[in-house]
Amino acid sequence: MGINPKILTRAEIVLIAILALAAFSLILTRYVNPDFVPLFNLKRLQEKVFLNTKPSPESKVEYMTFLLNVRLDEIKYILSRKKYDYLLSTSLRYSTLAGETTELIIANNLKDQAEPLKNQFLYHKQILHDLYVSYPKNTDNVEYKYLEDDINYLDIYLNKLSRLK
Repeated sequence: MGINPKILTRAEIVLIAILALAAFSLILTRYVNPDFVPLFNLKRLQEKVFLNTKPSPESKVEYMTFLLNVRLDEIKYILSRKKYDYLLSTSLRYSTLAGETTELIIANNLKDQAEPLKNQFLYHKQILHDLYVSYPKNTDNVEYKYLEDDINYLDIYLNKLSRLK
């Protein structure tokens, strides 16, 4: 007597397809940058879902500091490819995330998380400064001001974190 393989139901096939698509999109969006808008939006949605699954403020801060590095890499990518039209939105995502991370630390009095974030901000400030200095300023592009804004925001956030006692 042979073993009859179970015939998959339509719901099981749909579920398998959805899971396979989700796994594929996770792999595909890992290295997507802001200039590839449809997949980048999917990447941002995945990041938001991951952030909302974090059970504690500490784990949220840890994930957000990881994302800060990703956002900085996106700024570097945009500038290296001279895709200046994307610099405003990319820069705003970076400074917003930096502010949200700062506010989360302050709101939850996570003093042990403040010093590492300050160090990260100082490191990022130097990179942003270097990008600002190397940005071509003799053109019609004035997007370099967004880099200056990011640096100024980091100064504000560093000040806020320094006052955490």
